[in-house]
Amino acid sequence: MNLEERIQRLEDIEEIRSLQAKYQRCLDSRDFDGLSECFSDDAVSSYGNDTMSYKGKENILNFLMSVMSLSMPSAHLIHGGEIDWISPDFAIAIWYLEDHLLHKKYLVKLNGTAIYHVEYKKIDGKWKISSIGYERNYEYVELRGPVNLATLKKTTLLKKIKKADPESLGEYGKRYKTKGYKKDGK
Repeated sequence: MNLEERIQRLEDIEEIRSLQAKYQRCLDSRDFDGLSECFSDDAVSSYGNDTMSYKGKENILNFLMSVMSLSMPSAHLIHGGEIDWISPDFAIAIWYLEDHLLHKKYLVKLNGTAIYHVEYKKIDGKWKISSIGYERNYEYVELRGPVNLATLKKTTLLKKIKKADPESLGEYGKRYKTKGYKKDGK
């Protein structure tokens, strides 16, 4: 591998690292239009030890919009990033996931860890997620009392989304605002 190819490989790895970080950020900020930019059209997912598997970007996004409610602030933190650059247009990675979810309606706190297995392909010069899934290491669910609800009301990001005019949101944002988020009665 010559110097130019080695530099391109390093640039690709950094773009993949940024893409995975964008996926996590968009998931927690409920930016489903940004999230849609992360996937190839033919992407597949397998979340939760193969219990939640979907084929195609649209199906994956519909699933994520249905489970990521505004009454459940979340933090999905990734660590490590063992990226294996296979070819100029294909790479795989293993990421360590630490997630925290607070469900305001049911007063439940979930903490857990998992190992993400992700495949990426380069399409028209941009890296996209073509396959994503995780295997749970552990999941801890804690019932919370009403006293913690007061502190949750101080979150601003999800309140901002809740109050947004659907016309100001992108394609997926409009669908989420008008369909998905009303499911939890908020």
